Amino acid sequence: MKRFKLILLLLLIIGVVYVIIIKPRKVKSEYSPYFAQLNTALRTQRPGESAGIIDLDRLDSNVHFIRKKLGPNYKLRLVTKSLPSLELLKYLMDKANTNRLMVFSEPYIAEILDTFNADSLDLLLGKPLPADALPRLSTHKGWNTINWLVDTKERLNEYLAFAKKDSAHLRLSLEIDVGLHRGGFATIQEFSEAVEIIKQNGQYLELTGLMGYDGHVPYVPFYINKESSIEKAFGNVQELYGQFVDELKKHYDVKAISMMTFNSGGSHTYFRYPDYKGTPVNDIAMGSGFLAPQQFEDVIELGHEPALFLSSPVIKKIESAKLPHAEKITALTFLWDPNLKVSYFLLGGGWPGELAGPTGLKRNYWWDENDLGYTNLLPNQSIVGSSDENDLHVGDFVFYHSWEGDGMLCFKKVELYRQGKIVGEWDTYKGGN
Repeated sequence: MKRFKLILLLLLIIGVVYVIIIKPRKVKSEYSPYFAQLNTALRTQRPGESAGIIDLDRLDSNVHFIRKKLGPNYKLRLVTKSLPSLELLKYLMDKANTNRLMVFSEPYIAEILDTFNADSLDLLLGKPLPADALPRLSTHKGWNTINWLVDTKERLNEYLAFAKKDSAHLRLSLEIDVGLHRGGFATIQEFSEAVEIIKQNGQYLELTGLMGYDGHVPYVPFYINKESSIEKAFGNVQELYGQFVDELKKHYDVKAISMMTFNSGGSHTYFRYPDYKGTPVNDIAMGSGFLAPQQFEDVIELGHEPALFLSSPVIKKIESAKLPHAEKITALTFLWDPNLKVSYFLLGGGWPGELAGPTGLKRNYWWDENDLGYTNLLPNQSIVGSSDENDLHVGDFVFYHSWEGDGMLCFKKVELYRQGKIVGEWDTYKGGN
């Protein structure tokens, strides 16, 4: 009897602790003014279909912010893999006043060459391409605007063999390892040998600069003093980069060095360059910062505005959602979490993003078969839940803040939103990797 009373007391304590501390409080689901206006625009002009949306006003604001932050001492290069739309690229090239692109995908490079005035472009590879890509891309007009990225002497010799065979002249940028450890020349000796190969074959090869990506800088492990270590890591990048540039000065004169492109940076680090004295970097590449997707919270805190959203309309609203196979205990789940009482089934889903609007929505973990929630990320009739205090109805849109810029590839087109209205659309890129 005494043991039974102790068990009851323990259960009572657990219940009180859950109700007071753990149990989720009921949250009202409602649109912020921004998403309310965006919802009205979609319901009026694009009803009943899932859509990716680019807010042009916010995009313009981000361009202005980035240009002002970088100042006049750095050339801006657009990272195409994070901006997968030729029309978006054209828009940003005009707005940001740059002809510099960082390219990664052979099909995308080919489409860029065929679409734009290739002779006016400055293309820099963001990763090395196999030598097999050279003869294929050489059939496109303006292919000689490409600065091919070389990371090893072996690849350099393969490129040289192609150039000799086709009597071609290749512009080369050498990839250097400045701490990311993802390839590139890691020692001054290897680097110097590569530079000499290029100089000795000036008829076929031309060194146009270096690329040293600093992508590791923001990702300091949690067990290290983060901010001071980020600053230290950033400083180490500049020091290592400087060592490679100093070696170049032994092979080229001041005028030649002044014409070279020393690329680095990214959306997570670009804002650190203007305040750093003595960096050799003169060319900053970035893409995601223009759209400020969800995984770039640091630039959002800095002042960038989220400009890309993925959306889908509600096709069913069930006021008191039942669980399959557990209908009789469904009421207990509402007691456990009152913010799952109402279920909304969306026309589409599986978008790579986080719920952004209306507020108060959440994924229904009772529907998920595992902790990863794959069943709730189906591209057909995704499910989200809310409390019974809500203002979301069939036909209204649920908005996701895309994790990355390439989230727009969920759609053939993205809708363009400006001053409360849908004002057009752009095709997304579908050419392959």
